[in-house]
Amino acid sequence: MDCISVSYKKAPLSIRQKFAFSVEEQRCFLLKLQQDRKIEGGVIVSTCNRSEIYVTGGEDSFYMLEQALAEEKGLTTENIKEHCLYYSGKKAVLHLYRVVCGLDSMIIGEDEILHQVKEAYQNAAGNHLVNGELHMVFQGAFHCAKQSKSSTRLSTTPVSFGTLAANEIADYLEERRSVMKKDDRHEAAGQEKESGRVLVIGATGKIGSIVAKDLLAKGISVVGIQRRKHQRDELISFGCQREGMTFIDYEKRYHILPDVDVIVSATTSPHYTMTKGEYEKWNYGKGHLFIDLAVPCDIDREIAEIEGVTLYNIDYFKLRVEQNYYIKRSEADKAEEILKICVEEVMKNLYVKQFYERNTKQREEWFPKMVYYLKEILDSDEFLRVLEKIESV
Repeated sequence: MDCISVSYKKAPLSIRQKFAFSVEEQRCFLLKLQQDRKIEGGVIVSTCNRSEIYVTGGEDSFYMLEQALAEEKGLTTENIKEHCLYYSGKKAVLHLYRVVCGLDSMIIGEDEILHQVKEAYQNAAGNHLVNGELHMVFQGAFHCAKQSKSSTRLSTTPVSFGTLAANEIADYLEERRSVMKKDDRHEAAGQEKESGRVLVIGATGKIGSIVAKDLLAKGISVVGIQRRKHQRDELISFGCQREGMTFIDYEKRYHILPDVDVIVSATTSPHYTMTKGEYEKWNYGKGHLFIDLAVPCDIDREIAEIEGVTLYNIDYFKLRVEQNYYIKRSEADKAEEILKICVEEVMKNLYVKQFYERNTKQREEWFPKMVYYLKEILDSDEFLRVLEKIESV
């Protein structure tokens, strides 16, 4: 298997966009290569952070892919050589496994890339573009990712301010619901379910969009601020347009206070988005959790003096980010060890498969048992060398 990759590691967003493939473009590109017998199978992974082409069966694969990619995207082969990374054989398999386990991501251990690679593989398989070798490698990668996530805390230890804030909000709302359920007055008034709505100011920004998406994934209703018309489209592009998400104009942020329980602000605004004086005009005695993720602060710190109000700023989360970072690095080391074992196993299975495909003559009854024994006691490189020696006899 060979792979050409362009990712955040070597190329800025403006360059990565030039290599992007839609689902239909992936199908057409690989199908043409397959029909021209330049590859036996292929999978293209295309996300905002990377575009990677995995192929098998082609001779001079890198040269062929450079030419085809340059023609497809209107680039020169020099552009491709400058911005792409090249992986072949075991290194290509190792790279894929690191990608699906989240070890090659900007945020180590993130889960989204696994779903994206699965989708790319399923799309290619559905179009009959995946051969036996790719099936074996990709299925092994998904099994490895599952094992890594179940055996380590890699994906459950957040180091994102946005994710930590979303978790804090979820805990706050759960505690609030528990208190309200114990209060007969609220139950009698049918108000036990009213808790659970969050206002996110700056929902289209880098941190605010993470908060919004994570809250929606937890089933928590989110109100996003729309300062300009195009910002709703920006939020949709972040994947936040789904059930539970509504929009209001920035000027109405105080009006909605009685209907929300938490206010998050994460803007680059040079002025406060919430002040104590205006808050008191619209609050009507309801308590709120405020989370200020902006630098400098978005929320007037004097709001915290009001009874029933809790305010956390970005410093509150910094220590937890640092602590989680060290935990994540330790868990990443454990995941790397799991990954190496999984790669060794799939490589040895590939070598056996390829050996028998090239050597179809009848063997003695003891021969498969010997091959299996060698597979168990040797590492993949040693095993390959032995198989090559057997084949040359």
